[in-house]
Amino acid sequence: MSTPTLHVDASKATPSPGRGLRLRLKPAQSRGFVQGAWWPRSTHLTDELPALLTALSRRLGPIDRIAYDENGWAPAPSRIDHAGNTVDLRHSKDQSSNTLAITGEKFGRLVLLVVPPYTDPVFAYATIMTAASPRDVSTADELLAIGAREAEDRRLALRAQHRWESEGGALHHRGDRSVRPRRTGDRERVRYG
Repeated sequence: MSTPTLHVDASKATPSPGRGLRLRLKPAQSRGFVQGAWWPRSTHLTDELPALLTALSRRLGPIDRIAYDENGWAPAPSRIDHAGNTVDLRHSKDQSSNTLAITGEKFGRLVLLVVPPYTDPVFAYATIMTAASPRDVSTADELLAIGAREAEDRRLALRAQHRWESEGGALHHRGDRSVRPRRTGDRERVRYG
């Protein structure tokens, strides 16, 4: 019995213009538990991997194997053909549900934090930026907690600013002229009265 293999046309593996690949890597020679972060759009590994493989192989060279926790992903074949290279997909109980371990002969092993696809964009951005920081040595679970904390801080700051403005904090006086914000679409402009 043969092992199922998914064949991918590498020319169609790039994301559409409005749906760029959400990936950020640490600079080479950086330390840490993860070497970057990836925010896929779904839990279908076979749909998400082609664009990731294209981007990573351009930077790192051929990819031989990807280890992942099968509990975080929809069922996937054991191999994927990509750009003339067969990549083994291995589910591993030792692999954190929030990481992918990517292996290649030229670069060794690279571990990416996987931000779950349903994650709030503010939280996902904070998590990705922290994970890609050259000095960050946090584990996957710590990174997801840091992102949540930073996202919540950002939400609270926006909420406080909105409350301030709704309670009259945005009304200022400048000499004898009143300064009031005037709404124009999604932006505010200051009008001198």
